Amino acid sequence: MTGWIIYSKADMGKNKHFIQMMQENFARFHISLKAVLVEDINNSAGFYLPDFVINRSRNFEIAKNFEAAGIRVFNRSVVTEIANNKGKTYEFFKGVVPFLPVKYGEQEIISKIGDRSFRYPYIIKSCSGHGGSRVFMVNNKQEEEKAIEAIGQDEYVMQQCCSDLGRDVRAYIIGNKIVAAVLRTSKDSFKSNYSLGGNVEQYQLNAREKDMINAILKKLPVDYAGIDFTFHNGKAVFNEIEDAVGARMLYQVSDKDIAKLFVSYIVKVLGI
Repeated sequence: MTGWIIYSKADMGKNKHFIQMMQENFARFHISLKAVLVEDINNSAGFYLPDFVINRSRNFEIAKNFEAAGIRVFNRSVVTEIANNKGKTYEFFKGVVPFLPVKYGEQEIISKIGDRSFRYPYIIKSCSGHGGSRVFMVNNKQEEEKAIEAIGQDEYVMQQCCSDLGRDVRAYIIGNKIVAAVLRTSKDSFKSNYSLGGNVEQYQLNAREKDMINAILKKLPVDYAGIDFTFHNGKAVFNEIEDAVGARMLYQVSDKDIAKLFVSYIVKVLGI
């Protein structure tokens, strides 16, 4: 049996260690895992189709094509499509979990908290950004214009700023179940991403936070992803879903082997 793990060219090099861990874990089940660039998929006439696909490219159209051929994709195309467009994410989870008010195009999306009176400061973020990229806090019209110019042609959302800046939680999910959670903090920036220098530590989710995660997973089951929360007035509020989630910070603070757990889950789903 052979599987593909698909990355963009920009991400493949940064994830060599994770790819190697996945390949080593699949080898225990006599399964070959091939790393494939999404840019090469369209020129794949010489490829034999895989038995399964791990899509880390954030490209949902690629996933749809494999699914149409009857090939199981981890994550499914619907997860990749929703999670990699923040506007679609907020539309999809409106009324399911609380998040701070959002403007997406011409519409305002309110879910459980906040009101319609947007005021500075607020956050402007690219709909397709990840890892803290193309996210800006704006305090006036001039900063807003600069942020939108920096985002370029991509869609973006505006979101009311949370009260507890520089602090968020990522819950790691495998097989639609919570595996672990990590708290990220920063004293120097409103963005607490580990890749941007944020501090990390293990975090124990409370009952309310687990309920929110389970509500999200009931509406959108995932194979492997991260669910991120910020804090407003001391309480967690939904921020986003990370489809091609990285695990460096989890390995930093926990003995959970996410690659081994993910491979074991895939093998179980495939009935091997």
